[in-house]
Amino acid sequence: MFATLWALGRLPLALFLLFLARRPLLDLTEQYLGIERITHFAISLMSTPLVRAILWVGLVLALGAVCAWSGRKLNPWRAYFVRMAAGALLILALFHHSGTALWKAVLPLLCLAGNLLPVTPAQRVDRRWSAFMAIGVGVAETFFFRRYVDWFRGLRDHNLREVRPGTQAARWPDLVGIAFAAGLAVALLSASGLLGLERAIRMPSKVEILLQENINGLALDPSGRHLYVTGHGLAQLRRIDVLDPKHPFIESDASTGGAQGVNFDPAAGELYLFNVKTRSLQVFDAGTLALRREMPLPDLAPGDPWVATDPVTDTLMVASEADERTGSALLVVDRRTGKVLDRRDEDAGNVLMHPQGGRVYLSFFRNINRLMLYDFRKRDFVAEVVTDARVDRMAFDASRSEVLLASPLRSAVLRFDADTLKPRGQIPGMFGVRVMAIDDARGWMVSGSLTTGQIEVRSLKTGEHLRSIYLGPWLRSIVLDPQRALAYVSANGALYKVAYD
Repeated sequence: MFATLWALGRLPLALFLLFLARRPLLDLTEQYLGIERITHFAISLMSTPLVRAILWVGLVLALGAVCAWSGRKLNPWRAYFVRMAAGALLILALFHHSGTALWKAVLPLLCLAGNLLPVTPAQRVDRRWSAFMAIGVGVAETFFFRRYVDWFRGLRDHNLREVRPGTQAARWPDLVGIAFAAGLAVALLSASGLLGLERAIRMPSKVEILLQENINGLALDPSGRHLYVTGHGLAQLRRIDVLDPKHPFIESDASTGGAQGVNFDPAAGELYLFNVKTRSLQVFDAGTLALRREMPLPDLAPGDPWVATDPVTDTLMVASEADERTGSALLVVDRRTGKVLDRRDEDAGNVLMHPQGGRVYLSFFRNINRLMLYDFRKRDFVAEVVTDARVDRMAFDASRSEVLLASPLRSAVLRFDADTLKPRGQIPGMFGVRVMAIDDARGWMVSGSLTTGQIEVRSLKTGEHLRSIYLGPWLRSIVLDPQRALAYVSANGALYKVAYD
């Protein structure tokens, strides 16, 4: 009785335990494999679900048809080789046409081979197979489903039923095994090869793709006409006329080294970026994109940095994610001379200026679970609060004087008092929400998901979901033109122009 209960409940129990331990498991994954690999896989999988579902159904039906035909016409071993040949041909063709490395097909082919492997008729599973079925939680069910079913029947009936593989057209254990192998195959397909079809099905026709590059930092001038763009895919800072249907642009003469972010001060008419190749803070003219001055900051810790400008004290903050623990992760410098006024070890994942200046908020994706408020006048932190782990971008809700903080793991946007950082609850968010922008005139929040490739519009007052719009994977930054109800959204691979009203 115990063995039967163990066989039935062990997989749900294992999945439940993995769910409870998801945070320490994520920490171990980041330490030994790198969080980027897992993040990339999750984004690839969840941002193209519809195409993957269609391919999965098609692959299951095709292999099921081959199994049905071979089961009627051939003996078990010949049927097995025909099924494997058909499976290999179909899976490798999918990997080739989607631009996925062929070596990644090894796992689904092994799954298919194990699940379709003939079982000797009228024989009990030997002790080695029995031991493997008993302890191979997850692996036995996924890679040897028919064997697992036969083993479970033996536990239940105390006498294995006679197994005659190939005598029936396509028994249900074979179909389940095929479904497992097909699921592994479509899960491993590269999103880049599926994205065009996913967009054709799901993305509204009025969404424009302005660029197809690795984009992150965005800034929009007050008129809503000129969008400043930077990212690892652009060697120079670019200014795009987003209101001209042809979208003409100009580029800076000076290289930015593929800077991650850009900070815009309209009053000074300047843009600020950190060039990770020259290890210097660059200041560009907003009208011409000419390089006005360059300030070396060689002791900033290596890693993607963010820049915040404080017009009240005429200073800048440069905060690095500090991929390497050398130098200082956070520097406060004089805007005119580049002189370092303060240095800290806090490796912020994002920074957000208070609209009135004088203060800046820091959030942290790793190492610490904090939201912190830095005062430029005092050159010190004046408030901090414990947050969820691995929080992401921030936004400022001026109507309620609140800082909004994206919590991707909770799929929510956390609310904090702008002065004290006292928690004020949360706003529901879509799965994997990681960036927000506020339309104060309409009282709306436009947010983007790290994993699903969608932006969402919600009411800040009620939290009501208004609409979702599919764009594509790996969304990063959002800036709004509230006058025209236009959102500009950057991603790893594209820059989108979206009408969100």
